[in-house]
This record gives sequence, structure tokens and C-alpha cells, in this order.
Amino acid sequence: MSKQPEQEKGHVRSYHKLTFGLYRLAGRAYAALRTGFRVKSTAEGADKAHLILSGSQTLCDELWLRMAFQYPVYCVRTRATRSGLLTLAGDALTAPIVQKPSTDCWSEDCIAKMRQVLDMGGSIGLFPMGQPQYGHVPGKLSPGTVPLIRALHVPFTLYTVRGGIGAMPRWSDGRRKGPFEGHVGKTYTPEQYDAMSDEQLFSLISSALSQNDKPLALAYKSNHRAEKLERVLYVCPRCRDHSGLYSAGNHVSCRGCGMTANFTETGDFIFLNCETPIQTVDGWMDYQVNWLRSHLDRLEGDFFTDKGVMVHSVGKTPADEPLFGTMTMSREKLLIRFEDGEAGARSVGFHLDAIRTMQPYGAVKLSVTTDKGVWEITGAPDFCAYKYAQVFNALRGKLGK
Repeated sequence: MSKQPEQEKGHVRSYHKLTFGLYRLAGRAYAALRTGFRVKSTAEGADKAHLILSGSQTLCDELWLRMAFQYPVYCVRTRATRSGLLTLAGDALTAPIVQKPSTDCWSEDCIAKMRQVLDMGGSIGLFPMGQPQYGHVPGKLSPGTVPLIRALHVPFTLYTVRGGIGAMPRWSDGRRKGPFEGHVGKTYTPEQYDAMSDEQLFSLISSALSQNDKPLALAYKSNHRAEKLERVLYVCPRCRDHSGLYSAGNHVSCRGCGMTANFTETGDFIFLNCETPIQTVDGWMDYQVNWLRSHLDRLEGDFFTDKGVMVHSVGKTPADEPLFGTMTMSREKLLIRFEDGEAGARSVGFHLDAIRTMQPYGAVKLSVTTDKGVWEITGAPDFCAYKYAQVFNALRGKLGK
């Protein structure tokens, strides 16, 4: 297993040796009983303060990374959302560093905290590919990664996960049976990467972390393979309706036209009553991008509506009371209608022009950032936060998967 940093100060806080140990113990039990994840091969880690760079494949990236190293790893988290009880308990044990909401431009406060940990001999885990993707095609490496590495000037270790998207896809609640492994890769010293150009270093890290397991045709068994795919798929390829898709078992169907597709163990779609070139989740997402490009100018009125949403303020003291109601989206506003006791029905909303970022987080969460703060919108179990973010980015001219 990876060796422990030589300096005792590498733990940064002495009690973290115990708390991280408890976290890893619980993680191994969870992995063995629930996920089947394992660290297949573990290389020798750096013997002093260093970075660990990892790709993003599931909603439990921090757990898989920390399980591979036998000393505290202080992960940098870029998710600007509220935390549940389980996350808060994990945070109490592992003291993550928070960076909100992007890895493209690291905040001065985040860099200062990283330097503090490194100066005391600690290790820092980074996920420079951003959020895990819904499909197999990985996100792009943040352009801020190379400048950050050069500024911190400590060794970095590459860590990758294979099979996470097949075993625990971001859009799903359940585990599928199949290969799911973590791999500790090579460690690069400052002397080694100082000899590289920025382009060479960027290419090295991007190639190592850009895991796409789809060409391997790995098989994952489950009787619920397709369930919750409507969290990312929203346009029917047969009737083009953008509100009628639903999933059950191993199938995705459309309420409007009856289109049905089987989702196979290798992650391919077999359409039973529809002629379409779509074969994978990534292919369906590409189809939705093309549909949105051709229909964006035609979207009128409230083109998206979802009932049963809950809106929280994030990081505000005191926090606003959560709102429960129905959310709609038009070309101008994101609006939440709710019942306010004796006052009756009310509406609150965000003008799209005032929104800085709109991003899907977790399984059914949408993070909205404005100059006045951050809000987390949580939907029903089949809520598709992705479509709201995609249309928002399309209206801003930044359309992409």
C-alpha cells in the first residue's frame, strides 16, 4: 500500500490520523458490501507533501481516492451545494477544502489553504476534470490545472478509476454488478515536470485522467439498468417531445408516442419501435444538443415545468427558509410558484440575465449562482436538472453536453 508521508506533520491535525482511518474503514465496508469497488494495484506514493490528481466518474469520487492511500488526503471540493447528514459526517472526519464553484480559476482562499496543508507535509486530492459526466465521454481538463501545479511546485500522483460510469452512473441511484477498480499511477516530481512545456504537461494529465471505458464493452448486470435515465434524457427521438420520457427496469419509454428502448448490459440502446442512429447515452445527449440548436429560437412560454421542487439558499447566515413548489423555465426567468400559508400562492424567481452559473449537481440537484448568492434546487426522484442547465447555457451561447 502507499506509504505514509515521512513528516508526522503530514497529518496537519494529529487527530486526522484517527478520523481518516475511521473514514477509510467505513469506506471499505461500504465498498465490499454495497459497491464492489477495490483498489486493484497500489503504487508507492510520494514521501512528502504532494498532490493527487484524479478523474471524475461517480458521485463518490472522494471516497474512492481516499481509500487508496494510507494517510490523510485533503480533497478540494468544487460542489457549491448544501450537504446532507452523511456528507457532513464525512466532512467532520476528513476536513475537505472548498473551492466554489469552478476549477478554471482557483480562488485565493482555496490556494492559501492548499499551501497551508502542503507546507505542513500534507497531501491534497484534486478533481481537475470537474463534475463526473452522465455518459462515458469524460469532461475536459481544467485549463487552470497546469498553472496551479507550477505555482504549488510539489510532486503529483495520478489516480484513475475504471468502470465507475458503468457500475454507478451519475444519473442512477443503484449499483450494477461489473468491474469497478481504482488504480494509483505514476508520481511526477517538480524536476520532471519542470522539464515539460505547459502543453506537454497538460496533455500528460489529460490523457491519464480522460477515462472512457465504453470501447472496452464492459458488461454490468442489473434488473434496473435504465431506471432514472430521465434525469439526463429528455427529448424523444421519435416524436421530439421534451417532457414525456420515463424509465422502468431496463427500458426507457415515451408517454406521448410509446417509443421504447432497451438499455443493454454494455450500455447500448436497442430501440424496439423507432428508427434512430442513437446507440449510447452519449449519443442520445448529442442528439439533444442538435435538437436544442434547431429549436432554441422556437422555445416559447414555460417550456419546462417540474412539480415538487425544493429551493435552499447556500452559505447564507441565517439561511432562508426552504421553498416548496412548482418550477418553470422560460426564455427570461426561472420561476418557483409556492403556497405561502394565509398569503396564498406566491412566486419567486431568477431573471436569467442575473444568473452567473446554472449547473446540475448530484443526482437531482440544480445549483444557481448569482451576484447575490448561491441556491440549490432539489427535485423529485426523476427530476432532470441537466436540461435546465443545458438550455441556460444554450441561451448564453455556451451549448455543450
